[in-house]
Amino acid sequence: MRITPLEDWIAGKLGVTGKPVELMERLRIRQLELLNATLAHAARHSPFYRRRLGDCRPLVSLSGLADLPFTTSADLSEQGLQMLAVSQGEIKRIVTLRSSGTTGQAKRVYFTRSDLEYTKAFFRCGMSRMLQPGQRVLVLLPGELPDSAGRLLADALQQQGISCHVAGLVSDPGAIAALLVEEPFDCVVGIPVQVLGVVRHPLAAEVPTHRIGSVFLTSDYVPSALVGEIRRVWGCPAVNHYGMTELGLTCGVECHALDGYHLREPDLYFEVVDPVSGAALRAGETGEVVVTTLTRLGMPLIRYRTGDLARFMAEPCPCGSVLPRLGKVQGRLAARVDLGGLLKPCMSDLDEALFSLRGLLNFRAVLTMLDTDRSTLQLMIETLPGAERRTRDHVDRRLPTIPALRAAVAAGRLVLQPTVLADAPLSVSATVKRIIEQPQKENANLETAC
Repeated sequence: MRITPLEDWIAGKLGVTGKPVELMERLRIRQLELLNATLAHAARHSPFYRRRLGDCRPLVSLSGLADLPFTTSADLSEQGLQMLAVSQGEIKRIVTLRSSGTTGQAKRVYFTRSDLEYTKAFFRCGMSRMLQPGQRVLVLLPGELPDSAGRLLADALQQQGISCHVAGLVSDPGAIAALLVEEPFDCVVGIPVQVLGVVRHPLAAEVPTHRIGSVFLTSDYVPSALVGEIRRVWGCPAVNHYGMTELGLTCGVECHALDGYHLREPDLYFEVVDPVSGAALRAGETGEVVVTTLTRLGMPLIRYRTGDLARFMAEPCPCGSVLPRLGKVQGRLAARVDLGGLLKPCMSDLDEALFSLRGLLNFRAVLTMLDTDRSTLQLMIETLPGAERRTRDHVDRRLPTIPALRAAVAAGRLVLQPTVLADAPLSVSATVKRIIEQPQKENANLETAC
């Protein structure tokens, strides 16, 4: 098994040619240097961080970062331009992130040209072991605007002689499946539920096995059923990419081992903390991912609470790398539905249980409060043509077996309503994750990378 390309990439940046232990020592030294430079830059040029950090002295160790306050999604929404650390004239890309609620204030994230170039550099490195010059990539991400996710990826890969067809978000899975049959693509990049719609279309089975060498999945939770379906139909690995718009789209990516994310450590510093106390957690303990940007000029983020739940992996990567790994993101704090006590189901619970049903393409889940102690949950599903009733019946039988839902029903906290069929394809966003919707509540802090 080939080692992650990130190790050579980081070693090259640090000028390290010696033993792996030297790589980690030099990496942590360099991160501390970049962190102190970021703190000084933010305190000097950002009105928000000037107030937040005050007279912040250089840190003597990375552990000292834990003494600094967190930055939150609410700060992005409320402070906006106050967080900029450059003039507005230096900003080349502004991304507006809207929550899935109706009244939440939008967040705007600002990038300079150098910020975007760092993103492109990681795209090139993260995909380099799966792609070679002369190969072709089908990109199922937004690409209409300059420096949008699809366009940034295409620009990055084209610099390595890899051609990209940016098709945008999938509105017709059959058309994309037909394109894959008609034209040879070596790789597909897309949003999990949209790729599922393509791979489950009947035409997808006509793509020659192993023609597609890899599928990169990004922007939302990746259910294990989708990984298995891609392997079954196309005979290739599904690689999980971790990123979010606030942090420059890309934070980490799996290697050939497909066992956790190797991280963008030259540009970002990662922590995993207890969601309640904010205390640092040990490797193996699941908590909230907190990230500090190290090379970001336009809008530096210091100890940004992502809302993502994951853990640092204690065991070495099977690929042989010494680099730390972040385990698969298990969902988002804000996406968990509180039904009282320990009853907190989330969309990933439903995804893992339901997407193994072959006729299912997508679904919406809506939680409605009946009173202070009880709620109802109803799903609206999108299925393969001809599989509507059968899939609906399977969903209705599967839902009560999901542990989190079964416990809530047994406690009298939840009533499961009959599943309904969607009369049109369900919408998919590149910037908002699928969640269990709660019409009576504002669903804030649910944006993700596109």
